[in-house]
Amino acid sequence: MNKISVSVRLNRNNYQSVVDKYSIYLRITINRISKFVLIPTPCKISKAEWNEKHNAINFVKSTNIYAFEINEKIRDYLGRVNELTKRYYLQNKTVSFEAILKVLKSKKQEMTFNIFADEYIKNPKEKFELATITKYKSFLKHLNGFNKKIYFNDITPLLVSDFKAYLEIEQNLVGSTMKSYFDKFKKIINQAEKESYLDYHQTRFLFDDARIKVNRSDRTFFEIDELIKWNDLKFPPKEKYLEKNRDIFTFQIYTGFYYNDLKILKKSDIRIDKEVGIFVVGKRDKNGNTAIIPLYKFPNANRILTRYASKDENEFLFDETIFIEDQVYNRQLKMIAEKAGIKKNVSNKVARHTNVQLWIRYGAERPVISKMVGHSKEETTKEYYNVDFKDIIEGTRKVDFVSLGI
Repeated sequence: MNKISVSVRLNRNNYQSVVDKYSIYLRITINRISKFVLIPTPCKISKAEWNEKHNAINFVKSTNIYAFEINEKIRDYLGRVNELTKRYYLQNKTVSFEAILKVLKSKKQEMTFNIFADEYIKNPKEKFELATITKYKSFLKHLNGFNKKIYFNDITPLLVSDFKAYLEIEQNLVGSTMKSYFDKFKKIINQAEKESYLDYHQTRFLFDDARIKVNRSDRTFFEIDELIKWNDLKFPPKEKYLEKNRDIFTFQIYTGFYYNDLKILKKSDIRIDKEVGIFVVGKRDKNGNTAIIPLYKFPNANRILTRYASKDENEFLFDETIFIEDQVYNRQLKMIAEKAGIKKNVSNKVARHTNVQLWIRYGAERPVISKMVGHSKEETTKEYYNVDFKDIIEGTRKVDFVSLGI
């Protein structure tokens, strides 16, 4: 543990002002190294107005018209540092100048969990897409509706359960929407623990009594006849822009990659095996896991590569000009599906679901599928095993009970 002391100083440099007015500073000393932090006040203070024998209440004498406001501000600054030091001490952590300055720069006098969550959303610790930020903001809106002033000491399993009940009863939220908000809740809780606002012993059982049941909807994917319709679709000259997106989506089906995965696919990720043909060995944007994909199994893939691969000397496989905004891409996929007579809600994700379902239906083993699609755990792949009528036909094709005479 480091040794820390805090004191209040007027005229830290001891210089003589002509007007005899000086600023007030907080002197923070950690292991004999001192730093000064300016305390913002409505006006500067004269030596006559400064209480040299100040106690924890009065630093500025009542002869100054702003004495109350200035004394409140000084106590606020001292209180923040003392509270931070206490939290770090209880958790046997080392206090740093950086941690203290961060607390003092907070615009609010009291750091509540609501404020912490708001700052986390404004300055996330990882890259967030716009849709993710929107979900975080929706979570915070509901949290503030439940209680706009939650102190860190208030965060208990009971509070979490009450918040869940509030979302269910007053906001009519269930299932995946509720889970999405609680996932954001947990993320912010974890960050608050990392920054020592919360203790592990306070958070370890926090969500145990607030489990959320989510009924997974069936994944949408193309059947073989639908995939043929998709690939055979012809476009008039004025709709040629749709042809590009049709082909890119088809390549997604062949690889199991999301749209964003294709944007970062590199030329070096394309490998050629002399015996069988083209492989893709690339990383997914979502989790960084390496996927190994036998692209040679799809003869049409080579045509797409030849047509849309970048001719420049950059590292990426596809020319960046072929990509559009995700929302526009999904909207155009729906237009293409309608033209092809496919009555399904087609989006970027359908390509990946189709890829996995093809491998499952036509006999690829689960560990192999898991590696091809870049899953971190084989259990994730297991969730794709949604057997339907056509899967039963294909999966039992080699079984011959007739010859057994039974």
